Amino acid sequence: MTTPGVLKSSRLHRLSSNFLFAKRSFWFRLAGVSFVLACMVLASAPAFAKESTSKTEPKPTMVPGSKVSLHATAAADWIQGKVPRSFEPGKVYIFECWATWCGPCIGMIPHVNELHKKYYDKGLRIYGMSVWEKDEDKNKVKNFVKKKGDEMSYPIAIASEGSAFEKEWLTASGAESIPHAFIVRNGKLLASTEASRLTDSLIETLLSGDEGAKKAAAKILAARKHQEETDALIRRINSARSKKDAKRMAAILEELKGIDPDHPEICIQELWVLIVSRKWPAAVTALNQSPSSQFKTSFVSMTSMRLARLNNGNYPPEFMKALVPLYSDYVMKNELPIGPNHFACLSILQWRNGDKEGAVTTADKGVEAAKTSPRATEAGTKAFMRFAKSVNEGAMPAFSDLLKWQREAMKDAEGDRH
Repeated sequence: MTTPGVLKSSRLHRLSSNFLFAKRSFWFRLAGVSFVLACMVLASAPAFAKESTSKTEPKPTMVPGSKVSLHATAAADWIQGKVPRSFEPGKVYIFECWATWCGPCIGMIPHVNELHKKYYDKGLRIYGMSVWEKDEDKNKVKNFVKKKGDEMSYPIAIASEGSAFEKEWLTASGAESIPHAFIVRNGKLLASTEASRLTDSLIETLLSGDEGAKKAAAKILAARKHQEETDALIRRINSARSKKDAKRMAAILEELKGIDPDHPEICIQELWVLIVSRKWPAAVTALNQSPSSQFKTSFVSMTSMRLARLNNGNYPPEFMKALVPLYSDYVMKNELPIGPNHFACLSILQWRNGDKEGAVTTADKGVEAAKTSPRATEAGTKAFMRFAKSVNEGAMPAFSDLLKWQREAMKDAEGDRH
């Protein structure tokens, strides 16, 4: 798999739904079970952005051309392979940042592993740096890597939150999202880029010598400038959508097509134009015919959760008949763990679509998802058990009821501790 679909991924703020997930900040603890606020973690989202701690971010001090110290990498917890002690002249070093909770990062692993195996003898050195994980989650990272086995054969280190690597590499470079790759050559940072841009062509150019390395760096810089242009257009489209200005959306979308006719968000933005214009038959056709992508998955999951949370959604039945099966595939067939709130939302939408039997089954699966959550407790599953019980008895609760029951479960658990 040399050029998987995930290679077209982009920064999270470019999602068609215009949401921003901060570094691990989308979780809150409820009686020992991690639930998700507003929207659940999207396994298919392009990247995860770190939480900003100040209104004015400091200027990066680690920029292309900066000398790179291996102090921070040596201080990390190396759980597989050998820590690099020095940079050999001419070799290309890639420090690929990832996390076990980052779906896009996990999606990149097969490609990164293939690059490691394919180009190691030609001078490529890849190191996987587990970042933004808490110290108490180290065993989780170790078990993940052990389970991957030969599918993740390159050296791996854990650089937990607050580590020297986070401070001296991620923070110093202004890196805001993962998966993210630092490319080093001759002891200097050559480029910092999204891991999705690590194509065979780029790697071969990097390894071709001094001139090739310069060309590759220039290519990455050009791609970043192009990305900034398209990012700006996407933000303008989303702003127009928030104002329900379909005409303005369509005009800006044409600008985007002129700059990047192959931009992966075009199909979903065209769908949004139809929705805002309330051209429902055309919207149903567009939804059904749009190709699979992380942007379509994000649209389906976020839109479905939003509509489930509304007691009276304003999308017509014909559109919901097309949307809900896609959401069901996302929730039921996802290879990554899906949070229990997703099951509750799907159950609500299935019920509204007249599939009461499916709604019962989904609600029951939500209880199992709550029980198997990494931080599951008996108290934490009570809200989902209550939700499923109600559905089994023929009464569909509102999503607000579930949130209320979650708060009650948390309060009861706190009371029991005292």
